[in-house]
Amino acid sequence: MESVFSFGRLCCLCLVMQVLLRDPMDDDVVPIVEELRRRLPQVSAAEQGQGKEEACAQDGEGGEENEFPFEIRALEALFEAICSFLDARTRELETSAYPALDELISKISSRNLDRVRKLKCAMTRLTIRVQKIRDELESLLDDDDDMADLYLSRKLDASSSPTSSSDAPYWLYGSPNTGSKRHKSSRVSGTTVQRENDVEELEMLLEAYFMQIDGTLNKLATLREYIDDTEDYINIQNLNTPLIA
Repeated sequence: MESVFSFGRLCCLCLVMQVLLRDPMDDDVVPIVEELRRRLPQVSAAEQGQGKEEACAQDGEGGEENEFPFEIRALEALFEAICSFLDARTRELETSAYPALDELISKISSRNLDRVRKLKCAMTRLTIRVQKIRDELESLLDDDDDMADLYLSRKLDASSSPTSSSDAPYWLYGSPNTGSKRHKSSRVSGTTVQRENDVEELEMLLEAYFMQIDGTLNKLATLREYIDDTEDYINIQNLNTPLIA
């Protein structure tokens, strides 16, 4: 049981109780590793031998299970780290780009043109990365089955349910009767309700990150418009030197 997410240089493999990252020492991946470590304390060897509910961190004095299972909390930490990282890079770019564009308008020079060319290239690369995350979130939100499949622990529980062993309840075998049908119907109904609840909760979580990354993309779109306006101004000044060669 696993979920795989790939965002450019970041490739993440999420298991029921483990998260694997490719190139964890990469500069762009380190912040994500730190966020995962902060949000997902390592499970001790003693806890690994316990059940899912016991192995996950407990909340409150009553020892209630966390709202989400491990793999969903890992997914939450992953998107939190990615969205925050990309938004921080966008704000850094804005801090450099807007003054550079204003300076270029006030004084058109080779130095200022070269500076804006580099900033525009950086903006294009960053926009591609942000767009990819947005598309991934949108794709998940558009498909309830995909969201349900992210609950790896549910699928693991279902696959480990007794179906043919001698320990299975007697009603799985003999001739169908009213009681067995009612029991099976109850199990199916319970599973359906659980699935719907899982999808609804995950949808609310993913929508929050979708709004965040969509806001980041809007910042980049506004910056692109400002760059385009600057290019138009330069062309009006009869300078036939584009910002990007």
